[in-house]
Parts: sequence; structure tokens; C-alpha cells
Amino acid sequence: MTLGFLGMKSPRGKLLAAFGLLLLAIAGCQIVAGIENRTANPLNQGCVLPPATSGGYNVRIANLAPTSDQVDVCMRPAGKSDWGLPVLLNGGVSGPPGADGGSTSPSCTALLGTAQQPVSGFVYGQVSVPMGAPAATIDVKMIPGGSGCGASAIAEQDGVALTQTALTTLMLMGGNGVGETVVALPETDQPPVGVQQYRFVHASPGLGPIDFGTAALKSLPTSVSLKILSSPVSYGGTVPSGTTQTSATVAVLDNGYVSFPGGNIPIAASLDSDASNKALFLWLTQGPDETFSMYVIGVQGDNTHPLRALVCEEDQAGLANSNGVTLPCSVSPLATLSVDTFNTALYGPNAPQFTARDSLIPAAIAARTSDVMCVVEVDFPNDMQSIISAALPANGGNFPYSYAAADKNINESTPFTNPQDQNGNVPQPTSQPPCAGVSTDLLNGAISCMEQNCSNQPPGDGTGVLDQPTSCLEDNCAGQILALEGASTNCYDCVVLNVAGDTSYGNTQTQCTTNSQPPIAFGGAENSLILSRYPLVNTDVFILPSTFYRRSILYAQVQLEDQTVDLYCGFLMTTENATVLPYEGSYGNGATDSQTAWNNEQTYEAQQFAQWVQQKSGSTNPPTPAIMVGDWHSSYAVSPDAGTPPSGAFLPNAINTATMDVFKNAGWTFTYPAVNSGSAWQPQCNDCPIQENPYNGSTDQYFFSQPMLVNWPQGSTATTDQSLFFTEGHVDLGADAGEGPLSTYYGVSVDVHRPQ
Repeated sequence: MTLGFLGMKSPRGKLLAAFGLLLLAIAGCQIVAGIENRTANPLNQGCVLPPATSGGYNVRIANLAPTSDQVDVCMRPAGKSDWGLPVLLNGGVSGPPGADGGSTSPSCTALLGTAQQPVSGFVYGQVSVPMGAPAATIDVKMIPGGSGCGASAIAEQDGVALTQTALTTLMLMGGNGVGETVVALPETDQPPVGVQQYRFVHASPGLGPIDFGTAALKSLPTSVSLKILSSPVSYGGTVPSGTTQTSATVAVLDNGYVSFPGGNIPIAASLDSDASNKALFLWLTQGPDETFSMYVIGVQGDNTHPLRALVCEEDQAGLANSNGVTLPCSVSPLATLSVDTFNTALYGPNAPQFTARDSLIPAAIAARTSDVMCVVEVDFPNDMQSIISAALPANGGNFPYSYAAADKNINESTPFTNPQDQNGNVPQPTSQPPCAGVSTDLLNGAISCMEQNCSNQPPGDGTGVLDQPTSCLEDNCAGQILALEGASTNCYDCVVLNVAGDTSYGNTQTQCTTNSQPPIAFGGAENSLILSRYPLVNTDVFILPSTFYRRSILYAQVQLEDQTVDLYCGFLMTTENATVLPYEGSYGNGATDSQTAWNNEQTYEAQQFAQWVQQKSGSTNPPTPAIMVGDWHSSYAVSPDAGTPPSGAFLPNAINTATMDVFKNAGWTFTYPAVNSGSAWQPQCNDCPIQENPYNGSTDQYFFSQPMLVNWPQGSTATTDQSLFFTEGHVDLGADAGEGPLSTYYGVSVDVHRPQ
């Protein structure tokens, strides 16, 4: 079985419209530059731009200043005293003038925003369609959106000479401590023939001269492998006159344009002063016979206005967004960090198809191409080492770095990092072993039955261990086991836990009758693992308070090329043990029923986890960006009414949502929108019912591996993609039962924009 990508990315679309459509009704205004009064169209239902004409003087407007300014534009013949009316506010529609020369008539500025983000002018990153200019030489005044031409200028440029052979782009640049100004640059008058043309414009204030070239890779991070121009491009300008190409495959044209052959060519730019040629951005070209302007915009290190390329197609005069006023420009993708989470369910023969899956999982994990991977529920040391070894590049894997807290020598005696309960008290250790006072005959009867029917050794051999799922115990020894539970839930829990946790039958009996320490399966070993393509430094582990099973959070700082981010890889207690393992722990917060007690323990683990993240990542100045991944064994429900899931997908149900509420209330950003509004996409389960995953019961339908972010500058917009992996069949289930996947849980992968 195969599940598709949980697409959080939608393809970049283009909307083509004939320029004549701009003259039709779009929103109640007319736009005419340089004419103070004009009688409105009888319909008065649309924005009417000054028509761009062949052989006339034409311009387009671009707001490239990384500020919150909303910009309208006034134009007049050079030297004239009267500015007329702003281009966007009402463009000549008659109406009572305001105090600053504006008008109360309807305007088309509402077209430029959305219902959630109304605007009154061109916002940062918007580039207009062509429009006519009032003369061959004009004065240009950029004003606050919603103002009249009598308002104080944001920036002004007088005496701008236009040409009849090409459009002129009027760009507002500045910000980041650089004064705002109007820059006028002519566009190309050469149509592309079998090539793609790009004009390079440097509009990033505060950034030094940049070299354009082709990139070594087709994704960030990368470097400029070949500089294609003999001179760098400085702020406020385009390719300098006299610049030549350094590659035979490109050609330098007039007005800052460079031609490329067809195909997807990775264009990048680097600081001229950077000897390493680190790419500031990356753009894959589209194909032949198209002309674009590539504006380098934003501020280096500014996550609100990130440094990137704004790419706008210029070939067709009528190319416009649905608003009819702006071009459908695209921005270059930011560098991303890809993080995987996978619960292996490698907990011994009690796990479905354990032996077959155990042999396949290390190589499958090693082949993943993510940057970082959080792997949990690897309960045997030999399995942990097999995964680490397979993941090494020397063995064909992709992860040279790992952290499994082996240096901490975690075992059944390792204390919890914070042993206090919810009331601030440290639980007192028990003084009696779990099976104290239980009839020897009753205990011997249960153990003997297990040895005879469900052991890898002959009956009576105490060194034998459970060699198959616990259904064998239920089928053959239900009476003896239930009798043991009736006599003592403590003793029952201890026996079942040890047997299912790969302890021999003989040692199980010894542990439960002589050891007063609360039992913990698999020797209490750490069962989580971080794998990484990047160095891991300042590693740490938080041992969570837990009953019967080890639960913990691993921590590492991931050293990326330009920064470090904090990574937390966690595994919380399951609450699905309530029926088979009655709660006997110290962190149930006074609950008298097993289910509530297990729920309370898990939620308390989440609280300690959130506090630890605040201490480590929230106490720095500024706070350190952190990503929290793992298996929380809790899940919000996703309503089908909130969006359309992928075809045939099973939407998650709710389970112990109090744990998820802890994370939400800590200010963590969820990387899917079940909690964050604004998107119709919904995830499906990664712990899925039998219709999807044959290892599970018919009611399993949860999303346990919710990735989360905190202190991440882009917040809820940081996620670029989320998908499930290891969903396809690998294990032959026999008897025409099909194939099973690698685990009872599907892996979850998330890509997020890196903080700049």
C-alpha cells in the first residue's frame, strides 16, 4: 500500500489575461495618471490604467523597499507644478478632493490585498503591469497609499527620461537604514528567440556588490560554481555597462539582461567579497523564449523580509494577476531543513513481524535523504547499533553523525531527571518486591505455563524468552495470568512487563520476587536515536518520569553551514496500556482508574518536556530556534469539515488531547493546520487502522508524530512540505495477505524554512 505526499506545497500558478481585460470592470475605480479630473466611465466598475501603447512612453511600478509602506504613485510631465491624482487611489475619477489633493471617490487599492489584509497601495514585493506615462520625461513621486499627491513623498525622482522602444521600471528601493529612493531602469526591447532572458537588479539595501552565476547544486544550501559576469552588480543598479560574459553559454544584452539557453539552469548570486561564493539564493530557470526581471530583494538575516530573488515575467504586456494590476511574480525558495520522525516498533517478538522488519529497517533508515532523523522505540542495543552503523556514509548511509545517549549508560537504575510528582513531592521507593505475598504456586503456575507454550527453549528451561507475540500467552495461559492479576496487580504487571520486555522466564520470576525497585522493561535502556547529516554538539538527555518503560527526550544542537538550531527528539508514554497494564506508578496525579492515571503521567511528561525546552532554547538572547519531533502518543482530532483529505485518507481521532494542549499552550507552532487556521489541507493518520496498516487494530487512527517549532522566525509559515514515508509494503505476510510496511507506524517528514 502506498500513501501520497501530504501536500503542503501548491504549485506556483500563472494567470494569463489579455491586457484589454485590464480595461474591464474589476473594482470601482479608474486610473489615469497626470490628469486631474476625468469623467468616469458610465459603468464605473473597474480599474482603468493609463493604457500602455505601442510606440508610446510606458512604465511599470515596483515596490522593492522591505518596509511596511504601502505605496501609491504620482506622475507628471517633468517640470509641471500639478501632480494630478495618484495612480491607484482614484486615477482621475471625479469626486470631492481631500485636504491633501486626494479624492473620496472609489479606488482600486482593495484589489491589491485580501479580505484579511486590506491595503491602500502597492505593498512590498508587488510589481505592476505596464501603464502609460504622461510624457517622454516625467517626475515621479512615491506617496503613502491612500494619500493624495499633496502628501509628503516617501521618495521622489524628477526628470526621468523614458524611451519609446522599451518600458521603464520605476522602483522604490531603500530601507534597512538606507534612504528610500526611486530608481528608473529601462527594460529590454529585444524579444527572446530560442533563449531565456533575465535582467539582474540589485535591490537589497545594505548588501554589498553581488556576483551572479550558476550554482553547484539545484537546491540550497549551495555555492556559485561559475560566475557568469565579469563585473559584480551593486545596490540600486543592474549589470554595469561594459560587463562581459565569462561563459560561452550566456550573452550579456542591453539594459542589464543576460540570455541563457533553454532548460532548468540554477541561477544563484553570492557576495563579491565572499571567497567561498556561498549562494544567497537559488532560482531554477523556466525554459526558452521568455523574459524576466530578477530583483534581489530583502535584507540578509531578516526573517520578516528574507533575502531572496523576486522573479517577474515581462514578455506579455497583458500578463497580470487576477486583480489586473500586478504581475504574478514568484520568489526564490528559502533554504529548508528536512526532519524525519520514525517509530520503529522494534520491541521484540511481541511486535508484529518483528524478525522480518528488524532485518529491513536499518538499511531503509540509512537510505533516507533528510537532514536530521529522530528514531524511537529501538529497545534492543544491538538494533540501535545496527541502525547507527548502517547510516554511516562508509556503509552506504547518509548520516555521519548520531546521538543515542550511550555516554549516559542509562539502565533500570538511572533516576529521572526531575523525579518530583505533580505536587512537587519525590515519590518514596517501595520496600517490597511486586510479588511479595503472592502464592508461590500461583506464580509458578503462570510462569510454567508460559515456559511450556511460548518459549524459545524447551519447557522448564528458565533461560527461555518469549519468542512470539503475547497472543500466545493469552491463547494458552489466560486462566493462570488472570488468576495472578486477581491476586496482585503489582505482581501481574511485573510478570507481563518482563516477559514482554525480553526478560527470560527465570529472571522474570527472580526480579518480581526479590527486587523492590519498580520494574522497567528492556533493562531501562534509552530507546531513542538522532541521526544527522550535520554535526551534533552540546548533546543532552532528559529522563522523563515514567512507569514500566523508559521515556526520554534527546537534545542536540545541529550545526548547519551558517548557524545552529536546537533539535529535540522525544518519546512519551503510551496511554494505550491502561487495560493490559493496570497503572501502578507514582505520576498518575491521584487518579483512581488506570486510564486516567496513564493519561496524567503522559501529560506530566509533556509539561516537563516543555519546561526543559524553555530552559534550553528560550533562555538565550535571542531565543534559539528549535524543532521538536518524536512520538507523543497523543493526537488531536481532525474534523473532515476543516478540509478535504487526500483520497481515501483516514483523518486522525483524538486521544489524550491534554498532552497536545500542553505543547500548544507553550507557544509551539504545529506544522500542520489542524490547530493553526488558514489552510484546508489536513493530515491523515500515521498510526492507522487495519485498512491502511495490517499490523494494527481497526480503531487505530491517530497522528502521533506531530512536528512542532518554537522560536522559529517564520512561525506558522515555516513549513514548506509534510509527508508520510515508509508507507509501502516490504514484508510478505503470507497466505494472500499482502505485504506489511516497516512498522506499525508510518514515518513523518517535515521540511521547514531555515531561520536566516
